[in-house]
Amino acid sequence: MKKAVLLIMLVSLTCAVGAFAKVTLPAAKELKLNNGMAVSVIERHQLPLFSVKVIFRAGSSSDPAGKEGLASLTSDMLMRGTPTRTAKQIADEVAFGGGDLNSTCDYVSAGLDGEFLSSQGEKAFEIIADLVRNSTFAPDEFDKTRTRTLGDLKSRLENPTNVATDAIWSNLLGKSRYAHFTGGDLASVKALTRDDISAFAKKHFTPDNCLLVVCGDISAADVQKWADKYFGAWSGKAALEPEETAFAPVTGRQVIVYDKKDASQTQIRLGLSGIPLNHPDFAELEVARTIYGGAFGSRLVNEIRVNRGLTYNVAYRSSNLKPGGVAYVTTFTKNATVGQVIDLIFSVANRMQTEAVPDTERTHFTNYRCGTYPLSFETNDNLADVVAGMWLNKLDKSYYEDYQERLKAITSKQAMDAASKYFPKDNYCLVLVGKADDIMEQVKKYGPVTVLPFSTE
Repeated sequence: MKKAVLLIMLVSLTCAVGAFAKVTLPAAKELKLNNGMAVSVIERHQLPLFSVKVIFRAGSSSDPAGKEGLASLTSDMLMRGTPTRTAKQIADEVAFGGGDLNSTCDYVSAGLDGEFLSSQGEKAFEIIADLVRNSTFAPDEFDKTRTRTLGDLKSRLENPTNVATDAIWSNLLGKSRYAHFTGGDLASVKALTRDDISAFAKKHFTPDNCLLVVCGDISAADVQKWADKYFGAWSGKAALEPEETAFAPVTGRQVIVYDKKDASQTQIRLGLSGIPLNHPDFAELEVARTIYGGAFGSRLVNEIRVNRGLTYNVAYRSSNLKPGGVAYVTTFTKNATVGQVIDLIFSVANRMQTEAVPDTERTHFTNYRCGTYPLSFETNDNLADVVAGMWLNKLDKSYYEDYQERLKAITSKQAMDAASKYFPKDNYCLVLVGKADDIMEQVKKYGPVTVLPFSTE
């Protein structure tokens, strides 16, 4: 509790004086094995721990049509057994050595992510290499993993928050390979077979499509030695699909109501086209987004939560991917006040689109964003994520190190221009998960309404 209070005081002081520590990423040693595997090492010797990531360019956007969830399930299966280790033995060996290891999958990557004691360095490499190179995808383990995944998906669909967020992505992105939830859906996962898993791994989980990131109390010399020893004889060539072209822009107005007949509250998602990585408007939009709904004291929070008590939380979120971006306002309210909340979302956006932000407000939120930014680079895992992001998206250090200066240079007029281009106005998708009978009359004015059943199947 004391640490939390001190952190809040530190952030508040930073925002008040406009000072911030510039982010300078530590130097990473880049290695390359003869089989094409990339290795990146950041030495940090503060604590006897290191983070490790094995990343493949093979996330859910690589799922074949009709096999959504394949990348995620294949990544999970890496932890389910090799010729010399059962799933239980893998978990026991990692835990008994004081480590932690999990499978990961997002839109663009899949793999393994863990943390180990420095004294267990070579053992960690030996275990991870065995999983990556020798996973058997045993039929019984496949059946258990798929069954567990289906259970998790079913539970996920019982939560209106998840349904609303998944729906805004799928309706904004349509037929894009990024449109579906990374874990797939019940129908697609039910149809997956062990052969699908094996084929996906053979196609994508190869050394020339892999980055090994190590960050922490470990030497580059040891990493080089262990990488050569445990990964050097690994072979295979990836067969990659071409990258997806730009997301289609959202046009017109669309309202989708998922009718949850017992709901007393409604989940609200107002979705818009975002911008891709490295877009020239990024800094302007980041400042405008923070003022609008990207911080606790933002305008949306003040108008909807603080001044009127219509919700507990409201935010404007954005994801920037290589083919494009997804942006959406997310909140919830009781059924009777749905229209009032949506009106406020638009009215706050309209004010930002038509009136220049006062310099004092812009400075406050810019300082907040710049002051909290270094907190994203504190841990070994944070830095390993940055290295992975640079590799996956072909970014250089300046993308991260120049962030604060780029934001500080934005004027109030530029923030208003960004709001005019990207905030809610004419082209949007509005997703609502609530009781249709209670909210229908309130939402008709926002566009043509489609009513769908709320289903956990």
